[in-house]
Amino acid sequence: TTCLQRSHTRLGSSKEMAKQVAFSGILSNAPEYNPDFYNWNKVRVRYCDGSSFTGNKEEVDPSTNVHYRGARVWQAVIEDLLAKGMNKAKNALISGCSAGGLTSILHCDRFHQLLPADANVKCLSDAGFFINVKDITGANHAEAFFNDVVATHGSAKNLPSSCTSKLPAGVCFFPQNEVQQIQTPLFILNAAYDSWQVIIR
Repeated sequence: TTCLQRSHTRLGSSKEMAKQVAFSGILSNAPEYNPDFYNWNKVRVRYCDGSSFTGNKEEVDPSTNVHYRGARVWQAVIEDLLAKGMNKAKNALISGCSAGGLTSILHCDRFHQLLPADANVKCLSDAGFFINVKDITGANHAEAFFNDVVATHGSAKNLPSSCTSKLPAGVCFFPQNEVQQIQTPLFILNAAYDSWQVIIR
């Protein structure tokens, strides 16, 4: 139901997204605001799939026409960027916020493997370190949520096998079960309180 609702918004369809967005913060091209990365090539991949680009179901519900193919979106974007010169990158940083921050964790090593062997690659997760804890009622709603994502989107085969070989796929969405296996340098930025984690009950 929520995927169908999102398919009519910018969170689920490129038809509803703004045509242009401002690049600020780490994406800014102003050296006074972004001295480390102002002159890098930057790409913003919009949130659109609800599974941090891990979904890949062949079947489509004929009554809703909702597709669960975030992994294919990810692959198409990466192939396009590699063809446009990213295959020659000397330095690369993948970053995202919230679900995008989770994306930068889940795809960190695979992103690195696509680039030249001598490239300097790093991953930055901003507010994407969702934790698997019980809420104030004692229920584990976050885990149930991610189990539903795996079932709905068919995400299991696109989550890091270093996790899914040991744990159920749903808990492999939690970075606490991923980060120790990641080989690429990973930087985590997270607030002490995250509104999404607070309201997932």
